[in-house]
Amino acid sequence: MAATGTIGRVDVYAVRYHHVGPSFALSGGRRASEQDGTIVRVETGDGLVGWGEQCVFTPSFLPGFGPSTRAVLEPLARAVLGADPCRVEAVHARMEAAIRGYAYAKSALDIACWDLFGKATGRRVADLLGGARQEELQLYTGIGISSLDETRERCSDALAAGFRQVQVKVGTSSWRADVDRIEACVEALAGVDRIIVDANGYWSQADAVRVVAAIDHLDVYVEQPCASVAECARVRRSSRRPFVLDEVLTGAREIVEAHASDALDAVRLKLANVGGITPTRRARDVAVALGLPLTVEDSGGGDIVSTAATHVACSTEPKFLLGGYLPSEMVAERIAVGAPRAEQGVARLPAGPGLGIEIDESALGEPLFRVE
Repeated sequence: MAATGTIGRVDVYAVRYHHVGPSFALSGGRRASEQDGTIVRVETGDGLVGWGEQCVFTPSFLPGFGPSTRAVLEPLARAVLGADPCRVEAVHARMEAAIRGYAYAKSALDIACWDLFGKATGRRVADLLGGARQEELQLYTGIGISSLDETRERCSDALAAGFRQVQVKVGTSSWRADVDRIEACVEALAGVDRIIVDANGYWSQADAVRVVAAIDHLDVYVEQPCASVAECARVRRSSRRPFVLDEVLTGAREIVEAHASDALDAVRLKLANVGGITPTRRARDVAVALGLPLTVEDSGGGDIVSTAATHVACSTEPKFLLGGYLPSEMVAERIAVGAPRAEQGVARLPAGPGLGIEIDESALGEPLFRVE
């Protein structure tokens, strides 16, 4: 039996999420209509329960294939048995010592520990991260790759839903078609606060140079145009537009290196790409110290991971916060009461301790396995 206040049991669940509406397309023909998520339930010896989640939009986008996540969680869970979840850095160190890499699997357990930390102390995760700097979070929404007519319609839908920030996916078979798509979206989204064009690392350096030259007169952000920091840095030298890096930023060190390479003006951090709240907090603080505005989010998933990202975002100094994103808005399934929802493009931070949400365990079914 686990000592009071230490981790005594970990249950691991698989959850299948289904997208609301049509399938969503990224650069290079990557498309998804459902997501394979993993949820962990972590219980201490005195009966407190914390929840974590990991899910990726599609395994062709970022590391995080569902079966591999769940396979790695078995030895990771054994590594943290008996640990005090309130000592989040020490728990993360145990996971790092047990298995190298697999940040996405570690993220689920790390989120659950922060949930437990908050419940044990009666504080929200945002307050444990230094204090909530705002109770509401401006959100962005994404527009996947589709025909120009469908794209214009989705731009109208985003405006009608109250979003003031929109991310437009690009990276089709032709850089000229991408320019046409960007110009159509800028026209359809006239008056919004921010438009981000995101190639998800798809463009070659040559194509990226041509695209940024063609859109240099437009007020847009350019996100992850090429696959590497070096390529993005070279492209940025030929552009007046601010650049956001995303997929290549897997921690604080990578932010420092990208900044030293003059490759970025802003940062997008995904919890699973970095390894959970604990290392994301470090990366966030480094970005702020360098004067880089940022977004904290994740690439997929439901209520749990969306809530966790909202806590980190709302504990960030407002002038360095670009906005937020709720991956849960992309899927139909709801597994928690009190999770943030998009209302006129804004999400509200939950009020309760820990993540501040109540999980509907009946929606999860039976765990795939238990470690105790």
